[in-house]
Amino acid sequence: LVLTIAAQAQRDTIGVSKFTAIYRYECKTTDADGQPVTDSMYIAVQTSAGITKSFPYEEYDRQKKGGSRIADGYLAAQMHMGTIFTNYPEGRITTQEMLYPYRYMTDEPMEKQNWKLTDAQDTICDYASQSATAKYHGLTWNVYYTEDVPASIGPWKLGGLPGLITKATDAIGIHTFTLCGLLKEEQPIVFAEYVTWIVPDGRGKFTKQRVDYQKLKASKFRAYKKKVLSNSRYLQNPTYYAPDPMEAFGYVETIYNSAGDNVRSVAGVVIVSNPHQYQPLEQ
Repeated sequence: LVLTIAAQAQRDTIGVSKFTAIYRYECKTTDADGQPVTDSMYIAVQTSAGITKSFPYEEYDRQKKGGSRIADGYLAAQMHMGTIFTNYPEGRITTQEMLYPYRYMTDEPMEKQNWKLTDAQDTICDYASQSATAKYHGLTWNVYYTEDVPASIGPWKLGGLPGLITKATDAIGIHTFTLCGLLKEEQPIVFAEYVTWIVPDGRGKFTKQRVDYQKLKASKFRAYKKKVLSNSRYLQNPTYYAPDPMEAFGYVETIYNSAGDNVRSVAGVVIVSNPHQYQPLEQ
C-alpha cells in the first residue's frame, strides 16, 4: 500500500527571533560508485534570549507557510542534518534527527568552543568578516564572523564569537557553511516534542498516531549513526540495518519533492534512496 499522508506537529513557541540567518551547507563526499559528489542544502538559524535553533530551510519555509511536506526533507535525511536547539534547555544542546525507522531526540551539555582569533579578513555576504579557529568534537573549524551582526551564533552547533559566523569550514575541507542571506523578520522559535501522524488502521481507514522521539544521549546516538552509516552495506541498501518498511509497517508513504523526485517515508521518516558516503560532523 503506497500512500500520501500528512502530519501535524505538537509545537511550543520557546522564543521569537528578530532575524533569520540563511546558510548554504556543502559536504564533499562520494556516491555508491565511489565518484566524488558535493551535496548541498540550506539551513536557517534563529535566536532569542540565548536560545539558538539551527534547522533545514525547508522546515523553516513550511513553518511560515503551514502544512507539512516530508518530501522536501529528503536532503536533510540524505545529509544527516538535524534540528539543533542550543541552550535549550538552559546549558544543554537538544538535537532532533530522523534515521529510518525512527525520530531521535538527543541531549548533551553545551561545551565552550575555545576560539583563537586569527589575522585573516574577508567580505562574505557583504559583511566585513574576521577569522578564528577552534577544535570542536574532533574537527578543527576555520571560521569568519562579523561584528556588524552582534549575535554570538552560527550554523549547526557553532557559535560563541563576538558576532555572527559568516563562513565555517573544517580543516580538511569536507564541510562548509556559508552565510547567504539575513532575513530581518520576527518569527517564532518552535520546539516540537512529538508529531501526530495520519496512518492506515489496517481496515481501510486512517487514524491519528502519536509519534514520539527516541531519546538518547548524544554520544550514544553519534556512535550508533557512525556504526550504521559507515558500514559499506549502507551505500547499496540504506535500510539494511532495519526491517523492510512494507514488511514491518504494511505501508509506505510516497510524495514528490520540489525537484520531482519520488520520496518514500514511513510515519514521516524519510527512507534515503540515493545514499552517499557518510561524512560525520563530529568524530
